Amino acid sequence: MNQKYIAIFLAVIMVMSILTLFIPGNSNQANGDSSSIEAASFDSIPGKHVDYELNSLSDGLTVTAEDAVVVQYSDIQAIRGTPLELITGNTSQLDGLYGAQVNKVYIAQYIDETGFYMNEISPQVVAFPYYLSPDLYNGYQLLSRGNNVYDVVGEPMLFGDKVRLEQVLDSIEENEKTISQFDRIMEFVEPGAQRQLLIIPEDSVADQYYFELKMLDEMNYSRTNIYLNPTNGTIENVTALADNSSERNLVYDVYFEDDILKTTITSDLSGIYSLAMEPAW
Repeated sequence: MNQKYIAIFLAVIMVMSILTLFIPGNSNQANGDSSSIEAASFDSIPGKHVDYELNSLSDGLTVTAEDAVVVQYSDIQAIRGTPLELITGNTSQLDGLYGAQVNKVYIAQYIDETGFYMNEISPQVVAFPYYLSPDLYNGYQLLSRGNNVYDVVGEPMLFGDKVRLEQVLDSIEENEKTISQFDRIMEFVEPGAQRQLLIIPEDSVADQYYFELKMLDEMNYSRTNIYLNPTNGTIENVTALADNSSERNLVYDVYFEDDILKTTITSDLSGIYSLAMEPAW
């Protein structure tokens, strides 16, 4: 993954960067004007409804199959009206998926370019065009948007490729954590970040890379980068960034442990854009 790609990821801080990868393309049912759809309550959908706590990237990973290559979590409600919202940019396209406001989102993308979303929405209504699938899946009703893309109603809503939604539902029903290739790097992630991203880079930077932005309070912010098995070049670049960080009004804390490199970078409000756009390596 080159620097340009990383810059794009960080500039949109994270939600919109893969939004178009599996939104339905040519189906009239999937792309109809949701403003003309009469909203109905969740109770209007037969079958079981999703009931799952979504408060972090870790919660999403618990129900994500092992072959994911990009996972993201965003607490959109928490950052509304803050500088993090300005950095994120317009997330209204997410709202357009449902005809309702999206407050939290978790996104997983797989190596085969399939994926899924988990979205907490408000109000909890069905305000989009769909077809009812003829059969229930483990008691859940799948709502077809066309092009093999489906929803499952609940808190959170599920949206994505059918095979991936079925995997999520299986994990929720079994109430067991999915074994993840990201378990090692997640040992070093502390709770509370409003924006989280975890990827398997395409270039020789590290085996895995984790990024987060967190509001410490109204005036202070932090960014954490974690690298699993970083290359020597990555270590050298991160060390150089730390050495001259004061020039950018940033404070670095660098931690090494065996196969892990972790940097926690802090700044006050005046340095928030430098914080967000600081090179990853």
